[in-house]
Amino acid sequence: MARSLTETASLPAGSFEQTPSGTRFSIRTGAFGVTQEFERRGESSTQHIAYIVGSGKHAFGFLIQIKGHLFQSPLSYYAKAGIWDMAPGYEEVSNPDFSRPVTPECVLCHSGQPQPVQDTLNTYEATPFLQEAISCERCHGPVESHLKNPAPGSILNPARLTGAARDTVCEQCHLRGEIRIPNPGKTIGDFRLGQSLEDVFTIYVSKRFENGNIKVISHSEQLALSACARSSGGKLWCGTCHNPHEGSAATPDFFRSRCLGCHGATLESSHAAPGRDCVVCHMPRLPARDGGHTAFTDHRIRRHPEDSMPPAQTDLTAWREPAPAFRERNLGLALVAYGLLHRSPADLSRGYRLLSGVEKEFPNDRDVLTSLGSVELRIRQPDVALQRFLKALSLRPNCASYEVNAAAALIQLENDSEAFRHLTKALEIVPLMLPAVTMLSSLYRTRGQTVAADQVTAEYRRAMSIVDRSNKAQRTSQ
Repeated sequence: MARSLTETASLPAGSFEQTPSGTRFSIRTGAFGVTQEFERRGESSTQHIAYIVGSGKHAFGFLIQIKGHLFQSPLSYYAKAGIWDMAPGYEEVSNPDFSRPVTPECVLCHSGQPQPVQDTLNTYEATPFLQEAISCERCHGPVESHLKNPAPGSILNPARLTGAARDTVCEQCHLRGEIRIPNPGKTIGDFRLGQSLEDVFTIYVSKRFENGNIKVISHSEQLALSACARSSGGKLWCGTCHNPHEGSAATPDFFRSRCLGCHGATLESSHAAPGRDCVVCHMPRLPARDGGHTAFTDHRIRRHPEDSMPPAQTDLTAWREPAPAFRERNLGLALVAYGLLHRSPADLSRGYRLLSGVEKEFPNDRDVLTSLGSVELRIRQPDVALQRFLKALSLRPNCASYEVNAAAALIQLENDSEAFRHLTKALEIVPLMLPAVTMLSSLYRTRGQTVAADQVTAEYRRAMSIVDRSNKAQRTSQ
């Protein structure tokens, strides 16, 4: 965790091509740091790496910083394989580039204290991270009293907690689920040790896209399915086998001793003999469906690798339910978000019904308003959606995303002049907001204002260092 984010790392140079898009990538390293370049159909962009994400045990990811915005690089370096390739989620992207925004939730579990600018998607303060790597506070809570009196008992020790209070220490980062929904007025970053996760947000899990593989950040889900955890009465938890303060990897003998602590008296002596590796058989490494060229330990602890597991949950379900007052709200928001992401009409419909049923209880809830409006926009009810989007905007003026939402509804209503106003405002707040750039450029083109459309696109491309080499070559030859 102390190596979760840094500005420098020893990395090799390299190059490769993403076949689906015909994009050629080049990586250069040296005393100046790391630069990455893509070339595709006559255009190119070169970016300097601002931050390197990950310890490198499995892989490194990369962040680009442009005019206060953070973006994810489409490249990863896979340390065990010793290769450069596409980052997870970019494998089949038709035009991979450096435009994917890095939101606060993206970096929360990879950094100490991110400093996002309110009402923006991926804009950060001049110093984006007060602490780059994950610090002691992430697992032990506020350290002020401990620094004043560094004695036992002056700081939270997760091992002394029980049940959910203990497990949430790990789950805040090691249980991604499918969707995380903050409670009203909260953000994911508001969670502090000593609280329940559900005091701040609810995690919703689903297995409907398991496809025989595991997910990278699903350790808690896997462990909960294991007979060991289900039979332990809550005693088995991450800290049973993992010491986060240990810098080097634990040995097979160490994990074997953990297993024998419970099973030593019930196993045949030959099976418990020194030198046997419990993990290699009962917790094999499997490919992660969202992990690129990496394999991760299967925490389901099956007696035999081919053993069937308890039936997996197919619908979105709360890992732990929030307070009763938020249950239908949070599930409705999760279903709409999941339905939009996976283009699932069934989830959208169910989520919309739930949110419609609780709307009167949350009349000024910006998330509820936005989700309802998003579904209404999708089913071609822009007049109703616009009213919700404008109300959300009145509750949080100067929110760039809300400005874009309002513009989308206005475009469906063919009110171009008002749509222009909202999109221009969005780009004043977040100048490199690609959805606003694309929408504004398209709006200009529908009105025949191609020069203005080209100017909007050119300003964005210039800021993102995208160069059209074919035009440059033509101008040079002329």
